Amino acid sequence: MPGIHKWWKGRSYENSWLEVTRREDIGVNLKAPQFDEHGTEFWSYALIKEIRSGDTVYHYDGKARAIIARSLAYGAVWEDEIVWAARGLSARSANISPHPRPGWYLGLERFDRLAAAIKLDEIRARSDAIVPLVTSLTIEVGKPLYFPFELGKRRAIRPMQGYLFKLPSDFLALFEIKAPTPAMTVRSLSLETFGDTYRLADQLAAVAERDPFSVDPALVERGIRGHAITQNLAADYLRGRGIERSPGPNEPNFDIAWSVGKALFVAEVKSLTVENEEKQLRLGLGQVLRYAHLLGSGMFSPVLIVERQPSDFSWKLLCQQLGVILAWPDVFPETLGRHTPGAEPAVKGAVV
Repeated sequence: MPGIHKWWKGRSYENSWLEVTRREDIGVNLKAPQFDEHGTEFWSYALIKEIRSGDTVYHYDGKARAIIARSLAYGAVWEDEIVWAARGLSARSANISPHPRPGWYLGLERFDRLAAAIKLDEIRARSDAIVPLVTSLTIEVGKPLYFPFELGKRRAIRPMQGYLFKLPSDFLALFEIKAPTPAMTVRSLSLETFGDTYRLADQLAAVAERDPFSVDPALVERGIRGHAITQNLAADYLRGRGIERSPGPNEPNFDIAWSVGKALFVAEVKSLTVENEEKQLRLGLGQVLRYAHLLGSGMFSPVLIVERQPSDFSWKLLCQQLGVILAWPDVFPETLGRHTPGAEPAVKGAVV
């Protein structure tokens, strides 16, 4: 594959990208295979390596046919296995189903739903402005632009086949999209305003099982199947008992939070193996205490949810001393269940 045409280099304001996807877990991370079905590197996948920490990634939902949200890139790209199948016509014609292959991952944070989604029909309605915008930029910086929408005259504007694209600043200005708000600071949140609608963790594509050192362990942890399954089991248990939430745009990157009546809870989820149990529990405990503090010290009860019962009983005692609820799927009724309406009053830091 020819080298990437980095036309945005030296233009700090050209720091926006577009993910085009039908993922159920939009905003959890970016992930792409390293090669296409023919074993060739594809620019729309390889662009993930060009995104820098702090860049803005917009999300086009293929099911909604609209740009619905944005996130901030966080950390550096790492390599790991991915389950993937292309959605293009040739892949569908060949009946290629999702299968494991080498992949790239990049962390995201501060998922933010746009106040008004940019629908495909609206983009088509602005074609008279978009076409000259793209033409002018092409003359200025050359090809390719990696622009996300097909602009041919034979049919209406539509997303290009691919996964990642460059989103020019002039396109965002056309739709009056402003830059994200400054980074989060310590603040208090009300029951009515915290979090965002719960986003399902992706159990199919989460296949990694390793302890990283070159990237943030918390980012890689969210790509492990045990983590995704455990998180979704907690959400399933809470559904109907409370209001489960995912992080909002100016909130720490917790795994799941919920409210029951006037009580607020924030949780970090950790997968466990025999080899990494001690390290995972240390990481998870520090993370969830930090999340609770950032969301409003004393307002949120911290919860550490793990894949299975820890083998070392002292972790239960430590969590109890720190006021952290320690839970795993087998004991959700005795831990998370104590905080549901009609249940007996819970002792903060309750463990079984």
